Amino acid sequence: MYTFTLDGETPAKKNSRQMLPNGKNIPGKAYNAWHTAAVLALNVQRIKQGIHPPIACAVVVHITFTHGDYHRRDSDNAASSILDALLDADVLSDDNWRIVHDIYIHNRYERGAPRCEIEIEPVTVE
Repeated sequence: MYTFTLDGETPAKKNSRQMLPNGKNIPGKAYNAWHTAAVLALNVQRIKQGIHPPIACAVVVHITFTHGDYHRRDSDNAASSILDALLDADVLSDDNWRIVHDIYIHNRYERGAPRCEIEIEPVTVE
């Protein structure tokens, strides 16, 4: 099993979009800053755990969001942000159903200590 921790709240990529004058939507600056920092942190943790090349077998992913306040958040969109970061950090080779077999999302509260903990467990699929 592999474990990763990202400090801070995880923004939802789909809910932090920026509209360009030409009508195109792109991720907002806050999301981009979070994503860059998350990929860097995941890369450091990936290297320490000896993950190279990226995981390409079937896995179960547990994502635990610990929120530092009671603001309303969209868990499934935040999970998409996490999966995107795992791909860009070369932790996972892909997030299709053959690789990410199951995803479990958990939410917790701890005042002033937001973070995201990720557990990735290889599984045998028949």
